[in-house]
Amino acid sequence: MWNQTIFDKYNLLNSFKKKIKISSSYYFKKLSRDRQLRIHNYITSDDKKFYSNQNLFDAIFFELRTKCNSQCTFCAASIQNDIRPDITMSFELYEKVINELAEINYDKRISFHVNSEPLLVKNLHEYISLARKKCPNSWIQILSNGRSLNNQRGEEILNAGIDELSLNLYRKTLTEKLPMNIKKFEEEVLYKIYNKENVYHGLPGKINKKRFPKYIKYTKTKRLVEEVLSNRAGSAPNKKNNHELPNLGYCSHPFSQFNITVNGDVGQCCADFFFQSKMGNVKNNSILEIWNGNRFKNLRDSLKKSQRHNNLLCAGCDHFGMNNLPKNFIKRQIYKLLFINDD
Repeated sequence: MWNQTIFDKYNLLNSFKKKIKISSSYYFKKLSRDRQLRIHNYITSDDKKFYSNQNLFDAIFFELRTKCNSQCTFCAASIQNDIRPDITMSFELYEKVINELAEINYDKRISFHVNSEPLLVKNLHEYISLARKKCPNSWIQILSNGRSLNNQRGEEILNAGIDELSLNLYRKTLTEKLPMNIKKFEEEVLYKIYNKENVYHGLPGKINKKRFPKYIKYTKTKRLVEEVLSNRAGSAPNKKNNHELPNLGYCSHPFSQFNITVNGDVGQCCADFFFQSKMGNVKNNSILEIWNGNRFKNLRDSLKKSQRHNNLLCAGCDHFGMNNLPKNFIKRQIYKLLFINDD
């Protein structure tokens, strides 16, 4: 349940930690470029080793519609910033990709966002149902800002077979109350379909669905609509005029993500907002042909060598480049101290 007192104490502590991180990050940027890269290579070494041995992405993201209904200042997809035409992916194109995933027995994450709001897709439950049917062991996630979540839409996506519903509730302040539509959804839909003890609220990790098939992961996080996060390879509206970027090398995104937009284009990562660095198009090639193609291979080879400068988007991106926190205690603490704006 939502506990405002606990949340306020957490927020106060988090504010103190952030001040320390700002100071640490400032001094890191004062180091020589060579030392910055050495520190980055040290922290990311385990993540690089892990993903270098993987043969397939561990998450596929479908941008089903180029539309969002939030006003987040850090995102180019927000109402006031988005210049893209409003287009929805055809179900036929989506079905082609899902069938290819089924052929390889894909059992990892399927998500319905890249830079958009999935609940704005009116027949979203039909897309989910097909993924559930064809890829029964995959982890199906809906990440939403919650603005379009109502009882009908919520019931549709739950019954379609999602494993996770995560809500980032963007507001002007962190003290705003939980929106009424979210409370209503929880009381009248979520806890009618699932017993409360079977709704997992923990943030990290996934539920073992084979052992706990009746569970669902449901999280809601208060976020600031005017947060300053990573620059998303230069597309973040509130962070375009960066100070000198830190000298970073490896990044896990092109090793772990497969991002498809409405017309079938595949971008190099989620920060490729306009899909300008095209790895291919799923209309013309299979997902495996694109994933194992020279464009992805050359990009990964450069990142393995810590050469972000070889790629236009990577060269201008300040995302730290790891999917998971380091297991090593020292590496983990250094990362937490230095890098505060990663999303």
